Amino acid sequence: MPGTQESAAAQQIEQLEAELATELNRYNSDEQAAILKRIVSRLKRGRYVRSPIVIVKEMIRTPLVWLLMAMGITIPLLFYILIVWVSLAVER
Repeated sequence: MPGTQESAAAQQIEQLEAELATELNRYNSDEQAAILKRIVSRLKRGRYVRSPIVIVKEMIRTPLVWLLMAMGITIPLLFYILIVWVSLAVER
C-alpha cells in the first residue's frame, strides 16, 4: 500500500520534529537560536544530502588540494635533481 509508506514516513518526521523540539527546550533561547542557525546553515550548504560527485568537486576546488598535488609532483623532481647534481659534483 503506497499510502502506508507515506504515512509511516510522515509519522517518523513528526516524531523527529517532536524529539528536536524537546531537545531544544533543554537550552535557553540564545542557545536555541545558535543551534537552529547552525542547522539551517548546514542545510543550506547541502551537507546532509550530497552525492559523492559533488563532494569530489568541492575537494578539487580547494587550494589545499592543489598545493598538495603540486608538492607531490615537485618534491620527487627536486630529489632527482639533487641526486644528479651531487653525483656530477662527486665526479669532478
